Amino acid sequence: MKRFALSALCIATILPSLCFADFVQDRSVTLTARNFYLDRNFTEPGAASPAAKQWVQGFILNAKSGFTEGTVGFGVDLYAGTGINLWGNKEYAPGVVGLSPLKDNGDPVDTWSEASLTAKAKISETEVKVGTLQPLNPVIVGSPARLLPQQYRGVAVESKDVDNIKIEAGYVNRVNHRNSTDWEKIRLSGANMKYKSVETDGLYYVGGYYYLRPETTFALYTANLVDVYDQYTFWVRNTHHFNERVNVFTDFRYFRTVESGAELAGEVDSHHGNMVLALGVDNHKFTTGYIHNSGDTGFPYLSGGEANTYIDAWATDFLNPNEKAWSVRYDYDFKNQIPGLKLMTRYTKGTDIKLENLKPGEVLNERKYGVELSYQLQSTKLKGLFIRLRHEDYKNDFGPKATFQPAKEQRVNIDYTWKF
Repeated sequence: MKRFALSALCIATILPSLCFADFVQDRSVTLTARNFYLDRNFTEPGAASPAAKQWVQGFILNAKSGFTEGTVGFGVDLYAGTGINLWGNKEYAPGVVGLSPLKDNGDPVDTWSEASLTAKAKISETEVKVGTLQPLNPVIVGSPARLLPQQYRGVAVESKDVDNIKIEAGYVNRVNHRNSTDWEKIRLSGANMKYKSVETDGLYYVGGYYYLRPETTFALYTANLVDVYDQYTFWVRNTHHFNERVNVFTDFRYFRTVESGAELAGEVDSHHGNMVLALGVDNHKFTTGYIHNSGDTGFPYLSGGEANTYIDAWATDFLNPNEKAWSVRYDYDFKNQIPGLKLMTRYTKGTDIKLENLKPGEVLNERKYGVELSYQLQSTKLKGLFIRLRHEDYKNDFGPKATFQPAKEQRVNIDYTWKF
């Protein structure tokens, strides 16, 4: 709460001196109330914990100013978040679900809060931000997948001065995880013991998007996780509309990652590609995808979040050494019957997996099935209300030391957002 008060004081001090027309008129302020229930039941005999369950309530404030007038415009953004533990204790392993900070005895804290500022400047169509960042690009993701968002601290530049091109670059050296109020050094994920979970001095990235047309996008990025790896990625996405009823969507992503610098995590040798083909017909969407991992090691990504690959999952990552996976998905939009109601279901299976630190010499497999039902109110006074129900059934033969354990999982999210 001290941090929140300090941030509010800073805003109150800064605003009077910057209160120009564009600064105020172009502002945006949102407050989201988020209710989150997660219930993960481990199905493997002899599991260390039978279940991981927790129910929490959160509030997320995002206040973004416009820019002051002049050749160089200045502004400031404020983020504040708070969480309340409604139900859950160490008996149900709340640390596994990652919804809240924990006390020394393993129980979740009763309440927690965090706040941060981002200073920004703009020249023409180029914007610089310093402070708290929530990046979302091919090589780094500020994960929003829990109660409060994962955030990074650093500097970022984004330019749209050239038509049809967006270029961005940045450096981050601290992270505030989704279940923490502390700023920590950035670490490499050690999921399934693919790598050592080493600390680093930060991550540099640079890249951009080229919009050939509204339906066709190319992306090229590179990142350096200091003394750990260099990563290069190429994306291409395209949507082709045959007519008003039928369209085809394709998404191809390729990542090449190799060790660099002091090689703190040891050898890194990863080729990762995923390809998605989707057919949309009226309210229906049929999607199939393929994941290909090769090289001597699995796909590396940052701890506490996820990689920006198209085919994802809630209970695993499908990024293990040598893993090949295929996926099928079906979406239906009930816009003609109940506007705002949507259904999604998908099945993904990964084979040919090699996890030498878990089961040397064995070829392993994993699979998951998931279904999601969501509803966004379209009108009435509760237009900002969003409800999402999710279920996933996940199985593997990785053994008891694996990060991802066989489980059946339910999630309930209820969000309400006010815009001021």
